[in-house]
Parts: sequence; structure tokens; C-alpha cells
Amino acid sequence: MDRRNEKSKEAIKKALIRLSKEKDYSEITVCELCKAAGVSRSTFYNNYHLFSDVAAEISHESMEKIRKEPLTRTFFDLITENGDELKLLLEAGIFGQQFGSFLKEILAEELRQTPENGQNELTLNVMALYHAYGLFGVLLNLVRLKNNPQYDPIYRESVETLMELHRKLLWQQTEPEDKH
Repeated sequence: MDRRNEKSKEAIKKALIRLSKEKDYSEITVCELCKAAGVSRSTFYNNYHLFSDVAAEISHESMEKIRKEPLTRTFFDLITENGDELKLLLEAGIFGQQFGSFLKEILAEELRQTPENGQNELTLNVMALYHAYGLFGVLLNLVRLKNNPQYDPIYRESVETLMELHRKLLWQQTEPEDKH
């Protein structure tokens, strides 16, 4: 792909994220997107077959960024920094299942690595699934607050709280039970 196409695709993706801050994904048209990106409709269709292909590409790129991070400070910082992108992807319905499965895989691995876990694989997977979809649900609700300036501090603080809860979940698994 030549440099011009890459620049056009990048402009289209950025415009879609920007537009999704102003209105729901389902309300954005190809015409609006092209105008916001500064490209023609023919340029759009030279790069994408369908409107949803733009969100699918953003989703793939986002998962690649996120996959590189365990559920640590860096992961939660990525969620905070990319909240607008995450909101778009969740609204588009493309990202949710993949992201939920990814969270479950990470949580299962983290739970497996806790010393003296003592859980069988089935219990561990159920725990990971439960926590992953709880985390996913909280993130989904937080992302809905992201575009409202009055809620931005709450969004950031809530992501911090979510990270702290995750840390405590893992520590709870590693602390010996008090047998008084």
C-alpha cells in the first residue's frame, strides 16, 4: 500500500474516533466521515469495502496495543488514554466479544500464577470469566461517561479504582486464610 493510502486510512480512522465523540457510531454516515477526514468517497471506498471495516481495523489495532500489556498500570493507562477509541469500538459492536475473551485469558493466566492458588482448572476459568466480564461491564459503563467533560475526572478516578480492585483480587488469591 502506498503512503497516500496509508495517510488516507489514518485520517479516516481518526475522523471516525473524533466523530464518535459527538454522536453515536450508528448515526455517522460515510459522507460525514469523508468530510471530517478530508477525503473523497472514492478514496474511502478504495481503502474500505464497508463502513464497518474502519471500526474493524481500529479494533484490530487496539487489540494489538492492549495484548502487549498485562493488567497492570500500563494497561489501565492505555484504557484511560484510549477511552474515546474504546467507546467507538464498543458502540460499533465489533470489539466487545474479543475484548471480553482477552480479559478472561489474561485473568486466568494471572490467577494461575498466584502462589498456592489450589484451584482446579474449571474453577479457575469460571473465576476468570466472572471477573473478566465484571471488569468489562464496568469499563463499558465508564466509557459511556468519557465524552462528558464533567465526568472526565470521574472516569479517570474510576479506572484507577478498577485497577486497585483488580490488584486486590489477585492479592486476595495469594493471602493465606485467617484460621482463628
